[in-house]
Amino acid sequence: MQRDELIHQWRHGRGETVERPAATIGLFDGTPDASLADAGPWLIDFAEAAPSVKQSLFAMGAGAEGVSWLISAYPFPALAEVLAGRLNARVPDRRIALLRFYDARLTGEIAGLFSFTQRIEFFAPTFDWLVQINGELTRLHPHA
Repeated sequence: MQRDELIHQWRHGRGETVERPAATIGLFDGTPDASLADAGPWLIDFAEAAPSVKQSLFAMGAGAEGVSWLISAYPFPALAEVLAGRLNARVPDRRIALLRFYDARLTGEIAGLFSFTQRIEFFAPTFDWLVQINGELTRLHPHA
C-alpha cells in the first residue's frame, strides 16, 4: 500500500515512467483530490498483482518505508471505498486533516491515539491489519 517507495523504486531503479499497476485502486479516486490518485496512496490486491509488484511490496516491507498488509473479507472495491472514507479527520479546532493511516510508519502511532471504540470502528473492515517495516511484521489490530 505504500506508494511512495514503490514509485521511487520504479522511477529510479528502472528509469521508467510510473503507471498505476493493475489490481490497484487509488484511495483518492472519486474524491476532490482525484487528480492526485495516480501518485497514491494505493490499495493493491496482492492476489491479483503482477509478480514485479509483489516483489516491490516485499522490498518495501524489508525497508524503512514499510508496507501495510490488510486482510479483509470486503470485496476489493468496497474496501477501497471504505478506506477512502477514512482519509479525512476533523481535528479539535474543527479543521479537516489528512489522516495518513496508509503510511506504515505512522499507522501504529495513529492507532495508539484512538479510544477502544474508535479503534474497533476504524479497523472493522479488516480481519487483520499488519505493518511491516525493516522486515519486522507487527499486528496492529486482529479483528477476527
